[in-house]
Amino acid sequence: MIGGRKIKVPKEERELISLLCRYLKLEAVDKLTVATTFVVVALVMFALGTCALFFLSAGLVKSLSALVGDEALANYIVGGTLLLIIVVFYAFRVRLVENRVVAAISASILRAEEGADDDKDDDEDEDEEND
Repeated sequence: MIGGRKIKVPKEERELISLLCRYLKLEAVDKLTVATTFVVVALVMFALGTCALFFLSAGLVKSLSALVGDEALANYIVGGTLLLIIVVFYAFRVRLVENRVVAAISASILRAEEGADDDKDDDEDEDEEND
């Protein structure tokens, strides 16, 4: 009802709107599934990477303590090296992470739009052939 008047929508258009709503829901579920999968994989990789880093660091401390003769000094060396690596990654975070993430998201969006444009072009070509 618009402005107090009922608008009669043809059956075909209602079906089209219904199909478009279903398509949008499927598209939203697909994007949500991809995002959830990415988050889960990232969390698992982070947890496993942290465990691996811990055990590699512990092994490196044991090896270094045999070389320097003091386990505390070996811990300081390994800890300082890890902190230096963190500082380097933080300093170059824009080039290492953010640009790649933005590029990947942009490429994904552009691919999706190109696919939609290709579909539109195909439909227009078919219409021209039918005329």
